[in-house]
Amino acid sequence: MRQAIKPLILTGSKLKSSVPQETELLNHLVKAVAKGEVAYEQLINQLLPVLQAHHQLPTEAALQLSTALIEIEEAALAEDRLHALVSQQITPALAINDAGQVLTVNQQASQLLQLEIGDGLAALGVSKKDFQAFRQRLSREPGPTLIKVHTPASLHQKQPLILIGNYHADYQAYLLVGLQHQWPASIDLALQELFNLTASEREILAGLARGLSSEQLAQERQRSLGTVRQQVKSLLNKMGAKSQLQVATLAAAATNASRQQQGLSYQQPSSETHYPFRIGELTRNGRKLGWRRFGDPKGKKVILLHGPSFGAGDYLIERQLASEQGLDVYALERAGYGRSHPPAKDEDPLECQVQDLLAFMTQQQLNQVLILAHEVALIPALAVASRYPERVRGILGISCAPPFRELEQIQVMPDHQGIFIQAARHAPWVARLMTRLLLVRARQLGPNHWTDVIFQGLEAEQEVLRSPQHQSGIISTYSFYLNQMGVGFEVDLQVMLKDWSPLLQKLTCPLQLIHGELNATTPAANLSLFTEIQPQTQIDQIEKAGLTLALSHAELIYQRARAMA
Repeated sequence: MRQAIKPLILTGSKLKSSVPQETELLNHLVKAVAKGEVAYEQLINQLLPVLQAHHQLPTEAALQLSTALIEIEEAALAEDRLHALVSQQITPALAINDAGQVLTVNQQASQLLQLEIGDGLAALGVSKKDFQAFRQRLSREPGPTLIKVHTPASLHQKQPLILIGNYHADYQAYLLVGLQHQWPASIDLALQELFNLTASEREILAGLARGLSSEQLAQERQRSLGTVRQQVKSLLNKMGAKSQLQVATLAAAATNASRQQQGLSYQQPSSETHYPFRIGELTRNGRKLGWRRFGDPKGKKVILLHGPSFGAGDYLIERQLASEQGLDVYALERAGYGRSHPPAKDEDPLECQVQDLLAFMTQQQLNQVLILAHEVALIPALAVASRYPERVRGILGISCAPPFRELEQIQVMPDHQGIFIQAARHAPWVARLMTRLLLVRARQLGPNHWTDVIFQGLEAEQEVLRSPQHQSGIISTYSFYLNQMGVGFEVDLQVMLKDWSPLLQKLTCPLQLIHGELNATTPAANLSLFTEIQPQTQIDQIEKAGLTLALSHAELIYQRARAMA
């Protein structure tokens, strides 16, 4: 007999004699996972039986586990190697992908350029033409090159900020670092000892290295022109130079010699065809919403609602197929993902996503469009289509799960996936705890392999992702999903656990689902729930495909999208 799902509630029930030991072990495992001392899987093996049991989570366990969140937040950021690479730079620095999208940024660049992760070239004041020229310079001549960006203030003054850029092969990203107009303490001490330079003279030397004239130095240092000229003359004498150019060149060389750019590679991907996407944003009720657009600008309009696994046009194969199939794809970054802010505390998560999508469609003047929905994104797609049938032509769902009506639907999931549904049934903070720990694990794996946290132990799925053509997409989705510490996934968990069957029942537009028969998250046997609720649903099951059919069968998906659009 199937067991219906009932919500679990945390209460202050009395602890059994074994609970303190169990609580102590769970607390130890949580902290050990955060520090990288214990595998994430060990915690899952210990915690999942507790969450699956029908007794309520003891109050003592709840308190101890919740306090571990602070340590986990710190550990997650510390494990981010791409973030660490950028943060260790002493001047403004950022990493961008081949589409010009910001993957990570240090504090100096964030403040100076007013950047956020996910921003595009427009936020840098760089045109597509200039970015392409930057990439071509890197290809022509081994070694770093320069690129001009603009701060919000410099746009008015027409004074660009010069960054030195290089291609970082490990992360398939460009590392851009502000020209270093100062040197570390070791070089400063050497200049003092070798040439007997005073502190003021060393500051003058740094200014000359930046290309400042005597007049500009006087203005910057708030000294008289005569005083600055005297200091420059003293510099020339002490350093045995005949001109300002000579000492400026020496200073610049010292600066360059002190710069560390370990792990950089100058060789970029050989393909010059990247099928880039356009990046934009809008505001609704004070919340920022990010969006992308790719494919054929003159093609049929399609809205892409991404899931928690494959990004929003981050994979090259999607952008290429959209262009080839004549589709103009608009991808909204859903609440809590990418740049889009999470729902307000007093706003229902699903209603928030509905209103976000309507605002986006209004801004882009989109009507009677096909919605391509991945995984849990089917729910907001159904909500819009059932409420505003005149605005939606049809829905194409990829790897979607039906409403959770029975415990068996959760219990058949792989443990490392089902743990989140079980955690969310107890309380949002439990799901948050597990999500943060998952992010720690993802950061430990790094941008190249973070998807292992989703497809661990699923060899057929991992084989799809090992394809070289998908590597840049994996790296790009790393920042997209981890940007807001997994808040978007937490929002999705709240939406999934509610009964959204009425949305299916009210649907009047065509609904087609494409699903892999090897999908371990949602076994094909569960799909019959869709047709039980909405008999008009068309389901296409793909042999030898799993959750990664979004990539392995991308051509089929975009061909079907063209037919439905």
